[in-house]
Amino acid sequence: MLNPYFAFGVPIFLLFLYIVFAIIRKKSKLHYIGFVLLLIATFMMAFSFQVLQGLWTLEDNHSTEQLNKLSYSPELLWIPLILGGVLAVLNLWRGVKRVQSFREDSK
Repeated sequence: MLNPYFAFGVPIFLLFLYIVFAIIRKKSKLHYIGFVLLLIATFMMAFSFQVLQGLWTLEDNHSTEQLNKLSYSPELLWIPLILGGVLAVLNLWRGVKRVQSFREDSK
């Protein structure tokens, strides 16, 4: 799970997918695309947290030889988690604003 191609490849793919759906959202009037963006962001956050849990398990087991085999700094694993969290909060905020605008329009 700590393989760099897996630990960073999946979040990079999800970020690419997020960008594609964000472009689609800008060019269309489909309301559910915002929810798709939220799902992608939360999946990126959950996946990144799971990878960090794998790292913490290695640290708890004192597997220093496996930690030394990593070809990257373990602190880099926080970047996709933070990015996913920021994107999730941004999409939640957009969703709340959209629901409020629907309520105001229906009055």
